[in-house]
Amino acid sequence: MRPSRLSYCFLGTFLIVLFAVRWFQHLNVWLTLPILLGASLISIALAYGERKFQRAWSCSAALILGSVLALWSVARTTHVPTVLSIDTYAESTYVTIRGTIAAEPDRRPLSTKYTIAAKEIQQSDGTIIFPVSGLVLATDRRQWPEYRFGQRVTARGVLENPGQIEEFEYDKYLSRYGIYAVMYSASVHSDDDIVPPSFFGLMYGIKERFEAQINRLYPEPHAAFMAGLLTGSRRGISPTLLQDFNRTGLTHIVAISGYNITIVVSIISACLFWLPLKWRFLPAVVAIGLFTLFVGASAAVVRAAIMGCLGLLALQLGRQSQVRLTVLWTACLMLAWNPKLLWYDAGFQLSFLAVIGLTEFGPLLERWFHHITSTLGIRESLQMTCAAQLTAVPLTILLFGRFSLIAPFANVLVAPFVPLAMLFGFVGTMLSFVAFFPGQLIALLGWGCLEWIIRVTKLLAAIPLASIDTPKMNYLFLITYYALLILWLRWETKRAKII
Repeated sequence: MRPSRLSYCFLGTFLIVLFAVRWFQHLNVWLTLPILLGASLISIALAYGERKFQRAWSCSAALILGSVLALWSVARTTHVPTVLSIDTYAESTYVTIRGTIAAEPDRRPLSTKYTIAAKEIQQSDGTIIFPVSGLVLATDRRQWPEYRFGQRVTARGVLENPGQIEEFEYDKYLSRYGIYAVMYSASVHSDDDIVPPSFFGLMYGIKERFEAQINRLYPEPHAAFMAGLLTGSRRGISPTLLQDFNRTGLTHIVAISGYNITIVVSIISACLFWLPLKWRFLPAVVAIGLFTLFVGASAAVVRAAIMGCLGLLALQLGRQSQVRLTVLWTACLMLAWNPKLLWYDAGFQLSFLAVIGLTEFGPLLERWFHHITSTLGIRESLQMTCAAQLTAVPLTILLFGRFSLIAPFANVLVAPFVPLAMLFGFVGTMLSFVAFFPGQLIALLGWGCLEWIIRVTKLLAAIPLASIDTPKMNYLFLITYYALLILWLRWETKRAKII
């Protein structure tokens, strides 16, 4: 059997088993691992022992190994509380926790969320338990003082397990980051002003300084919007504007995603237009790496960077089969590291489906858009938007219960100005550190692009039925939709070969 087919057997089994295990993850999957591992070793041995049955046994070995990897990944990442786990003491009682800030503080207009790696806990009766381990998300309602990554802090408040907020599964959302205990209203302080030097601490500090400079250059809501484009920060964007972005299907442009990374790649490629395509690959990858580090290298940004590099690699490979396998292997590696991305991370799910849409359905839709003008990339923008929505929209409806009817048109009007806004905003902000007035002049060009995007968004969001609320969709409909989509893809592929 060809290696590519064995890869499809292995990867397909891994993804299907991992998806199914979501509803059985609390069972002791370790019991099934020795059986499957033994069966896989036997299958591999037989595959090379009997040439007559080599193809069947090779396929069986790939299927079993895919199942083993999926179950092992779940078993490795399943959280089992112990006497030393901080969430064991989340009994809705007032406690004092001492530890260090383990992630970038999430600063919002009325609060700051700190992810604290707990080292010690003092219970309400004075009992001190040391050491303990685990992460606590503590929400401090004060605006000052501000504490930083790596700083030792003390948090006081009611420690409890996160629960479901209306229909939002907040506990599962936090479990992606290994957080199983929260303080919804905490008092966080530090007696130590010394912040230990660290790489991520330096990156977060640079990011904060950059955002502060953006606030000097731009008024609101443009400052918060530009920060969202360049650093992924959404804390200052008004709820009204976010709602307008949601109604027009433009939410993806105000947070670091594969879309933003693609724009970085496009800008770098445009600057290196005089080089052959294959020589632009390394500078583009380096630019993605630097951009990822600059905005803090959070899990969501790293995921977006991987997806961006994946799209770039797809352009280099050219062949559809290689692109498809590259996408699947990338997803496999990411999910083997953290299976909860597949279950609870809407960003990963939508990014992955969008990449599939672009690589698989983008070329098929080309004949339907050849009459549309290519000026300012309108044809390509509309074609890629529709291809991405073809695979991502059903999941969007399932997750959010809303479908934007005007999204393709909105993306056509807005898409050409997003890279210009990012380019002028970044160059203007960086130049303003050296010479404020020249930097302000360049930043003004970015302001013009942002103003256009905001005005178009508000105008389109005000149109009746710009988006519609949809009935709650179940997984059976989702599976049926994607099964039909795959059948249509195969039919179109065969039709293209015949023609």
